[in-house]
Amino acid sequence: MTDTKDWVLPNGFTFLASTAGLYGSWAKATDPVTAARDAAKANSSSYPQWVSVWYVPDETTSITGMGGMSWLPETADKIVPIGFFELKRSSMKPSRDPRLTHQEFIKNELAQFEHSHKHWKEAQHDQNH
Repeated sequence: MTDTKDWVLPNGFTFLASTAGLYGSWAKATDPVTAARDAAKANSSSYPQWVSVWYVPDETTSITGMGGMSWLPETADKIVPIGFFELKRSSMKPSRDPRLTHQEFIKNELAQFEHSHKHWKEAQHDQNH
């Protein structure tokens, strides 16, 4: 019997969603809307909820016990932030909340992943020279 992960796409990637807040939850799926909805459903039955979504390599990316995303720096350049969304019962829209907008999320996440990968590459270069 094979160990299949129905949330993983054929290329080894998945959509990872995490709800905002101190006691958030997370979910993985083969599409971003299902991941966001499943994370929100696991978190609470009240709305609105705010959810972060990324397109990530499944084997090297996870959510930590404290709710932060963990990744290997050598694959950080492969992670794509999809967005920060406000979910209501029947809608999902990019966040316009002044605490964190969709655009700020994308900008901050891209910078963080680029920084992580850059430092990993520099460390690899230093080890080889």
